[in-house]
Amino acid sequence: MEPADNKSYIRETIEKPRMPFWKKLLITVFLAVIFGAVAACAFVFGKGLLDRLTTPTETEPQESVIFPPDQPDTQAADTKEEPSGEEVSTTEEALTEAPSESSDTAESSEEDAAAALESLVQEMIDARQPGLPDIAQLYRAAADLVSETNRSFAAVSIMRKETDAFGVEYDYQETTFGVVIAVTSREILILTPYAESILADGSVSVRFTNREVAAAYLKATDKTSGLAMLAVQARGLSEEARQFIQPVTLGNSFGCSMGQPVIAMGAPAGSAGSLRYGMLTYVQDDVAMTDNVCRILHTDMTGAPASCGFLINLSGALIGWYDESLAENGFITAVGVSDMKNYLQNLSNGLSTAYLGITGQTLTGSLKEQLGVEESGVYLLSCADEGPAMIAGLMSGDIITQVSGEPVASMAQLKALLGDINIEQTVKISVLRRSAGGYQPLEYEVYLERR
Repeated sequence: MEPADNKSYIRETIEKPRMPFWKKLLITVFLAVIFGAVAACAFVFGKGLLDRLTTPTETEPQESVIFPPDQPDTQAADTKEEPSGEEVSTTEEALTEAPSESSDTAESSEEDAAAALESLVQEMIDARQPGLPDIAQLYRAAADLVSETNRSFAAVSIMRKETDAFGVEYDYQETTFGVVIAVTSREILILTPYAESILADGSVSVRFTNREVAAAYLKATDKTSGLAMLAVQARGLSEEARQFIQPVTLGNSFGCSMGQPVIAMGAPAGSAGSLRYGMLTYVQDDVAMTDNVCRILHTDMTGAPASCGFLINLSGALIGWYDESLAENGFITAVGVSDMKNYLQNLSNGLSTAYLGITGQTLTGSLKEQLGVEESGVYLLSCADEGPAMIAGLMSGDIITQVSGEPVASMAQLKALLGDINIEQTVKISVLRRSAGGYQPLEYEVYLERR
């Protein structure tokens, strides 16, 4: 027998059976599907939650903001205008869940301030010999009116990324002003002179005069006027803020006259929140502007470089908007708000107005006689560079007689037609063009852009 320590042993190695490749592939695909489904659900529900917090949902009822047009022959005094029933639906509903007593008190307070200021001015005129105490009292009353009107104003800030000369990225904040143009039950609508390119570049926030800050989003822009409409979710504001914020009253600029006292608010001195007192020195009717004719309000107030803002009358109503490009000889010059109400209404409802890109004037009897034409229409003074009219082939000196088969007899009618046409579509425009043999009819297809 062999010694015990020389016994041989059997060594076995147990190996686990390898999983077939097709099984591994199947498990990998299954896990990928599960992961993708979870990620998709998180994205969908997370995005939905974010949208509900920042923008209106589709299930919420849509409210239309309506600004009834003013009639040119209406002489509007410096008294507070009562909103129409349609306007009430978009201003009083704005503070749903807010006590109506607070709203009534706010309106009463603003009316009292305006009435007190107007009464003081009239007393000074009647006395003919105002003294320093009268002037001090007048400025106190004006300050009270500004304080009430400030409830409709807000600072608008944009935070965006910039890069310095060394390629280092940093945060840059720019601040201007905005005015609360309308309020609905779900949105505070703020008109601001910011350009769309700037607004799209960074995050936008609004600081109301009660110091509450809220995130804002872009609702619509009008590149021709340089105005933009921002919106803030009403339910994201505190109850105190919703009671404090009041939409500005839109006045009737057709009733403005020379010598009328006005207040420039916004940034007349170049800084947001500044103001100036003055008066209208000249009111200019039917000034040709892009796709429009406007009443221009000239003042005796000087505007700083980059100044912009709104003109307010002694009842606290907004009667015009101004910016540096409108200034003449350094004096603040404003476009009457009555000529802009249709554009402001579209902006408030997130809509765009069709852009033709012309300045023109209505063919009057004397102009027809001068040109030797009998037809009615709009005489083109100029076409905006690279605008739809110029691209299509229209020229200064042409006379527009029809748009999409509809006769055009005045600039007001052309403006109304453009307001009813959907943007980004091609329309046929009939014109008369002067030639050696007289005016010849021509027709152009014009692709209308967004203002």
